[in-house]
Amino acid sequence: MNIKRLFVRKVIKLNMVLLSSLMVLSGCNSDSEDTHPTPIEPTGRWLKGDLHVHTAVSQDARETQSDILKWAFDDFNLDYVALSNHMRDNSQDNDDNDLGGLLFYDALVQYENPGLKASMSKYAGKLAYSSFEWDMPTHEHFNIGILGDESEVLAAIKTFEYRFSSKNSIEDFNAKDVAAWEAAGDTRQNQTHQDAIAALTWLEAHYPDSSYGMLNHPRRYLTSYTIKDVRELNDAAPNVFFLVEGLVGGQFSGNRGDYAERSSGVYGGVDPVVAQVGGWWDALLGEGRQIWNMGNSDIHFKTRPPYASSYYPGEYAKSYTWVDGNDTKALLDGLRSGNSFSVFGDLIDALDFKLESSSNNSVTMGQTLVAKAGDKLTLTIRFKSPTMNNKESDIGNEIYAGVNPGVHHIDLIAGNVGPRAEAGTTAYEKETNDSTLVVKTFTSADWQKDADGYYSMSYSFIADKHQYFRLRGTNLDYNQANLTEKGNPLKSAVINKEDDESVQAWYNKINDRNYDDLWFYSNPVFVNTGK
Repeated sequence: MNIKRLFVRKVIKLNMVLLSSLMVLSGCNSDSEDTHPTPIEPTGRWLKGDLHVHTAVSQDARETQSDILKWAFDDFNLDYVALSNHMRDNSQDNDDNDLGGLLFYDALVQYENPGLKASMSKYAGKLAYSSFEWDMPTHEHFNIGILGDESEVLAAIKTFEYRFSSKNSIEDFNAKDVAAWEAAGDTRQNQTHQDAIAALTWLEAHYPDSSYGMLNHPRRYLTSYTIKDVRELNDAAPNVFFLVEGLVGGQFSGNRGDYAERSSGVYGGVDPVVAQVGGWWDALLGEGRQIWNMGNSDIHFKTRPPYASSYYPGEYAKSYTWVDGNDTKALLDGLRSGNSFSVFGDLIDALDFKLESSSNNSVTMGQTLVAKAGDKLTLTIRFKSPTMNNKESDIGNEIYAGVNPGVHHIDLIAGNVGPRAEAGTTAYEKETNDSTLVVKTFTSADWQKDADGYYSMSYSFIADKHQYFRLRGTNLDYNQANLTEKGNPLKSAVINKEDDESVQAWYNKINDRNYDDLWFYSNPVFVNTGK
């Protein structure tokens, strides 16, 4: 066996041991108001995954399907992967062969699905399925997954591409199919914001329990969305649109996240929708909207000299999702629950974040604790941080043996929850939650290693309002030059290739920038406080 691969496999086995410990120890209890609740044994487990993965089926991606699956499952030990190729009429096959342009549906049934079926027999216990990245009319990229019976899913995707995708023409579709759609009254709606609303309304009406939508790299272009647009999309399909990609992919670009001149920039590699304390995500959470943060690779390719783009699935970004079951339905339920967290560079590989009352009622991420004013509540935070990460010492040498810098501090962020903003009001266009602030910062002086190998800390308070709490953590000090200011991440540096610089040296500088600046973000826990 190749020595480099042997080392990687040993690291992976170590991570599996750590993950096994987490499976036993994490979970959530009942949030009922019973003062003596019966403890519920956790039945699920944490799965590591990536919801935004391209193969060569996407015309702007280069990596074969077989290589993508190998990196995800063999090299970086992910548990689930969603292939999310572009829904366009320039689709290719799994091996980067240009076939003259196919509709996404045609590439899916002719190449992507058969390839997955053939490959997944090698990956027992892993989940891989097809979703798609939709060019949302007048906006930007939006991932859609429709899960369930294969024939029903394929029929839904075929209809969606005809009705709501603009990256094709009517001539691309089979004339008999078009005639049938027209006879059924299925018109094309693919040009306006209202057409985008119609698409999500269609998903909400037909697939409320078997589909999801994720806002990809939300502010990669400053003009892609207003927060009013985001509220309207969520109002149209609250059971479908419940994910936002805050820890964006494209991290191996010189413009981190591929956020270039027309973008907001990223902060510690994270879209400001999530990174800004009191920003868009906090504004949405402050209305009680259940929109959860995820982190993905958005792999198109890693390096193609002289170009640089994305890390491989699981190499740098991971989302951990609590899943009770072994199929895509269980995964979808886990995603919908909000019990997940995302991380760059394996800064942590386990997180247990709970809110508990003095009567032992307990909730975890995505859940709401019902309390009475005056109740003493306690937030408990437990995490693990592995010794190693996947940083290559020299890009391309495949020796993924970086030393994890560890967690310097964790911020506990809180915000008030009020009424849902109503369409047509100024509140519906408000971009901030002015109540949001960092209520506590934890360092190594505040946490202790417990018997299970977790670093543990807690924060107690008296319930007096409706609130949510979320976490962010980093390897960085509070005021680190060009990286943080008063604990907040600064805009990530652009790494341009110098004229006299080798491509290899440029690649290594990009890698250093990313591994010097690591973050994790939790999803929130909520408390509803009554009299």
